[in-house]
Amino acid sequence: MKKYMLSAFFVLAFFGLSAQQAADDILGQYWTEKREGKIEIFQQGDKYFGKIAWRKEARKDTENPDESLRNRNVIGIIFLQDFVFDGKDEWEDGTVYSIDNGGTYSGRIWLEDDGETLKMRGYMGISLLGRTATLKRAD
Repeated sequence: MKKYMLSAFFVLAFFGLSAQQAADDILGQYWTEKREGKIEIFQQGDKYFGKIAWRKEARKDTENPDESLRNRNVIGIIFLQDFVFDGKDEWEDGTVYSIDNGGTYSGRIWLEDDGETLKMRGYMGISLLGRTATLKRAD
């Protein structure tokens, strides 16, 4: 019986370790949900950020709460800020700025499908009160 329990422990430990992400696995470019643009995830120090790298159609940041920024082009806007890798499988404690409504939300990010899919959740207060976007790796 001990032999089977020890074997099961090693199998679970192996699969648990292999499922962990490396902090830099998230770096790169991703298509937006409707493929009308690309975002780029990059690192500065020990934090991760995302910016709008490309859009099919030009657009201004018209919903920004700061009136002086409403005429800027959205390409280049850093809309994901200050995410920290949790050491396992998520980047958390960051903020997400929405160009659609000008709101800034708490956020978390994780990868699925062997790093080909990026899930980005923005929320207010608790994670249940939010929205998750699904992006596909572009590079």
